Amino acid sequence: MYKILKIKNKSVFFIAFVVLSSLIFIGNKSFAQIYMNDESKLFNPLVDDITKRLPSLKVLIDSAVANSPAVRYEELKADYYYYEKKTVERYWLEHFSFNLDWNVGKWNFDDRVTSPMSPWIISESIRDNFAVGFYIRFPFATLVDRRNRINKQKKWIELSFAQRDINRKYVEKEVVEAYNMMIQWQNYIRIYNDYQKFTMIQMQMAQNQFLNGEITTAEYTRLKEIQTRGAIEYQQAIAEFSKNYQLLEIITEIDFNLINVLR
Repeated sequence: MYKILKIKNKSVFFIAFVVLSSLIFIGNKSFAQIYMNDESKLFNPLVDDITKRLPSLKVLIDSAVANSPAVRYEELKADYYYYEKKTVERYWLEHFSFNLDWNVGKWNFDDRVTSPMSPWIISESIRDNFAVGFYIRFPFATLVDRRNRINKQKKWIELSFAQRDINRKYVEKEVVEAYNMMIQWQNYIRIYNDYQKFTMIQMQMAQNQFLNGEITTAEYTRLKEIQTRGAIEYQQAIAEFSKNYQLLEIITEIDFNLINVLR
């Protein structure tokens, strides 16, 4: 009996060990998969190329133009002026009128006459009245100035389209500037990073020289200022890069969702 219990306990322990190992293996695999997915979304400006992570410049420009409120506003104005032109073209119909009247009612009359036999006459009548009318009224301004008014509305349409093209060019310019500035600041990040490494090594050497009395306090302070200025410029480059990246998202209304962490 003791041997049977002992065997059962070993079996239970072995099954529990297998299950626990499987869970640990699956958990590690899932964690590794999550880590890989997150790692793929990280962006390192020192190694990665931002142009390879975003849509092409043409796609960005097309999206920005299509989603630009300024461009859309001018297109709506052009549509409005088109309908205004239609109204002007049909305005001559305002001077034609067709009337239809129909009156039905009961009329009582109380008349006084000069006849001595019957001084008062009271009469009653029921009548209806039906009338049809049509008239034409044409001011000379409508005839003479009609073509000019239509042409003015056409010019308003052309002006709206011209302003739309101006706004489109402005949006395209914004996208190109933000895109190129983003690339430029990424290059600055790499340059400032190398410069920062150099100044850190230089400061370590300067610190040892200062402790050994080989350089003065003024020289050590000057080298420290150079290192601090390099660190500030490095952080400014990162901030400018992120700013232009976000500007592209706003202008194009595309959520790139490619850079979770800028490291």
